[in-house]
Amino acid sequence: PEHLGTLRTLKQISVYLSEGIAASAPASLPAAVVSVPNNAPSTEILPVLLSVVAEKTGYPAETINPDMDLEGDLGIDSIKRVEILSAVSEKLPGAPKVKPEHLGTLRTLKQIASYLSEGIAASAPASMPAAVVNVPNNAPSTEILPVLLSVVADKTGYPADTINPDMDLEGDLGIDSIKRVEILSAVSEKLPGAPKVKPEHLGTLRTLKQIAAYLSEGTAVSAPAPVPAAVVSVPSAPSSEGPCIITRLVPELVPAGPRDAFPLDKSLTVAVTKDSGLDTALLRELSAKGYKTALLSVNDASSLPADLGALIVVAPARPAAKGCPWTSDSEQYLKKAFALVQAAGRSFESRGVRGLVLTVTRLDGALGLEGGKDQDPAFGGLAGLMKTAAREWKSVCRAIDVSPALPLDASAKLLAKEMLFDGPAEAALSEGGVRAVALVERPASPSGREPLKPGDAVIVTGGARGVTAECALALAKAFKPRLVLVGRSPLPGAEPAEYASAANESALRSLIAKSSSGLSPKEIGARAKELMAAREIRSTLARLAAAGAEARYRAVDARDAAAVKALVAETVKDFGPVRGIVHGAGVLADKSILDKTPAMVDAVLDTKLTGLRNLLDAARASELRVLAFFSSSTARYGRAGQSDYAVANEALNKAADVLAARLPECRVASLGWGPWDGGMVDANLKKLFASEGVGVIGLAAGGEHLAAELRGSGPAETVVLAALPGTKAALPVSFERDLTLEAYPFLTSHVLNGRAVLPLAVSAEWLAHAALHSNPGFAFVGFDDLRVAKGIVVRPAAATTVKAHAGPAEKRDGLFVVAAELRGEGGVLHISAKVLLAAKRPAAPAAALKVSGPAYGRSIDKAYGEVLFHGPDMKFILSAPHCGPEGIVVESKTALPPSSWARQPIRDRWLADPAALDAAFQAMILWTDARMGAPSLPSFAARYRQYAERFPETGVRVVIKAVKRADGLAGADIEFVDERGALVARFEGFECSADKSLAAAFRRNAVETAA
Repeated sequence: PEHLGTLRTLKQISVYLSEGIAASAPASLPAAVVSVPNNAPSTEILPVLLSVVAEKTGYPAETINPDMDLEGDLGIDSIKRVEILSAVSEKLPGAPKVKPEHLGTLRTLKQIASYLSEGIAASAPASMPAAVVNVPNNAPSTEILPVLLSVVADKTGYPADTINPDMDLEGDLGIDSIKRVEILSAVSEKLPGAPKVKPEHLGTLRTLKQIAAYLSEGTAVSAPAPVPAAVVSVPSAPSSEGPCIITRLVPELVPAGPRDAFPLDKSLTVAVTKDSGLDTALLRELSAKGYKTALLSVNDASSLPADLGALIVVAPARPAAKGCPWTSDSEQYLKKAFALVQAAGRSFESRGVRGLVLTVTRLDGALGLEGGKDQDPAFGGLAGLMKTAAREWKSVCRAIDVSPALPLDASAKLLAKEMLFDGPAEAALSEGGVRAVALVERPASPSGREPLKPGDAVIVTGGARGVTAECALALAKAFKPRLVLVGRSPLPGAEPAEYASAANESALRSLIAKSSSGLSPKEIGARAKELMAAREIRSTLARLAAAGAEARYRAVDARDAAAVKALVAETVKDFGPVRGIVHGAGVLADKSILDKTPAMVDAVLDTKLTGLRNLLDAARASELRVLAFFSSSTARYGRAGQSDYAVANEALNKAADVLAARLPECRVASLGWGPWDGGMVDANLKKLFASEGVGVIGLAAGGEHLAAELRGSGPAETVVLAALPGTKAALPVSFERDLTLEAYPFLTSHVLNGRAVLPLAVSAEWLAHAALHSNPGFAFVGFDDLRVAKGIVVRPAAATTVKAHAGPAEKRDGLFVVAAELRGEGGVLHISAKVLLAAKRPAAPAAALKVSGPAYGRSIDKAYGEVLFHGPDMKFILSAPHCGPEGIVVESKTALPPSSWARQPIRDRWLADPAALDAAFQAMILWTDARMGAPSLPSFAARYRQYAERFPETGVRVVIKAVKRADGLAGADIEFVDERGALVARFEGFECSADKSLAAAFRRNAVETAA
């Protein structure tokens, strides 16, 4: 998707694809997949693109010129481009992915074809033969299969109801031989009387049904020869069918925990925008600390100094207006601030500077969350901009809300100190210190009263289509109001008879193209959209009438103040006082911050903010009983490409806080919706959201939630997400990384079977960071239930994309528990854990583990050469003074700073210590090799607690006490102690899978290029 701003035409996409066509085509490809030879010119890719575009848009192929601009000429927006390029990737599996940053430069099909032709993957494996196994239907394995299914679900993270017993363990479920050892060892514990599945059986027992039959009969089922280990597929995305599970999250403030420092370069200039008082106080404070400073106007984005190091946008401390609490001046300020931040980003990017952008508001010193009703809330939208910029830029981007009760000089001192920290992206600053936002799952609390009476007039913006239509239907069923649906589409008349046979938009486009000569594809598309919109409006009104609701539709642009005033007057005349406003109108114009145009920002902000302001100015606030704003989870989390949308919706959130404090008789709710199963979200976008760990909100379920929220009480601001099918809660993406051997050079020292694999110790570090990123303000104190579902492999000359997901904090036993996951392409789960955060780190108990015995039998150099697979960057064990039946003790290095591990580390310092943790895993390999005759790999840890903020630089002693030893499985408790014997951290219930076949894989510890 990030390429969608640069690949603008089919020709551009074709060129992009043609740059990397496979050196050799796969031996067998599905019929839908096109085989393109090495270095194929983009002309061979263009027909593929043209056919996909024709199929997805309904335009006849002969009307599409490869040089047409995708958006300008063909009317293909960013959403449709994602769908088209997803279909292209299925037909050209070796082609490079077209990412969002390309979408601005690849403007035509010809450009895209050229791009694709340059980057097709070097090779692809032959298709995997189907495993044909005859398992008797009467095999007495019915009692064994449930055990197998539960263990596989437990060890892999796949929901049990998505696992079919006939699935191939490796080909369908991606379960490699190491994971199978772990699974079968767990099965043997649950079924102690069953025969053991030995390593030699793993090539023939390919499915759970085969394994169940073997365990129940004691004889292996005949099966074909094993499929090569290199052939691995992943399960398809889960079905969206089934009940929609909605999670309601409430933002709450918590004290900020330990943070990384941001060393602001004093040789560069700190620019501060003009404001009434705080600007000059801040300039004085910064100058006294030795910083170069400049004062500039927010009105002039060209006035930034050439040596900019930091931009501080100080929003006005403006009292809230009467009626609508903000004015058009506030909206204009947001647009000017947006342009200024844009200019700062361009300056940093062009000079390669990691700078600082800081926005300062004075709502209530609590980000508007504590009932402040005296300050203009619109400026709170700046936080949405910063949260999105933090996802798009390498620079530090932060939004700080300072208490207006603080004297100016005191505020300046606190800000000058706070700007030297790298986060959190959103913070509240008051006399009580620095606080950050944590999301806590809380169900709505019923208020005990109905907010609306039958017959009350309610205005619903956003049209009579899609999401708002479904919500209007839910309101009709719940409260029986009289509804006025407002949209920009004209009131539809009867549809021309010649279009009656067209069942969808694509069919309409084909009919229009045939019956209307001379129209361009974009004009054809616009006409088809008009007809589809009219159909939806007529359908919605019919459904509302069938539900017994009195409803009308009015074509009004909410940005037109006079038209809105007339609409409200008409509604009052016909239906009585306006008792409710549901503001669902909104538009998207996805582009990176640096690519946003003023027209895009105007369209997004004016629809959300000007539209609502016009409604609030026209209605009587004292008569309102319901105000519901359709905000977005984008405002809470930030989302690449949606900076202006985040600004607008965050301003809605803060407006809701002010209005809730002002209007005690009115239920005010700003709902930060996640994606809905409708409107712009099609099957391809569902896959995209699923890969980010986010489900889509069902239309009926979302409408019911809105009604429940309006019946409830509590905070005005909430976030509403849907869980993926088969999961308990949606886990939003905290950050994303493209792993390459060049960007993460330590990976070449962690190679098994010729493939670089991300170490579990680093994965655990990233899970902890994901939890803190989504829930700033805490200290990391450990995790529970760390599970390895599938290793993360990084191949040469290619990037492996990994997304870190984290959910809301759930308070439990004095700690905050955060579910976190690492997922790969297609949403495949790799690693998961419950990360533990706390406001204060607990005191360390005394170290308790004792292990005796002789020294390990090899020198450490020989251990690394003969047993371990770790290369120079991962040789952390210094000595092994004890190794016997009780366990093993090693002396270990601790990790160098993250900057020595990666070119662009996530943090400036470690949360745990990947060197010490990996040394423990390496020590377990030495122990299982010595005591069980087989090396091992880590697979699970029940509990990890860390008592020190940092591991000591001088190293630690790792004491490993063996607590479990079975076929293919070893368990231990592990303590890390410093040179004084103080406990630094502790593992309990650590497990690893031991297998003799690993020895050969360990010896292939240099990265191999795929044949």
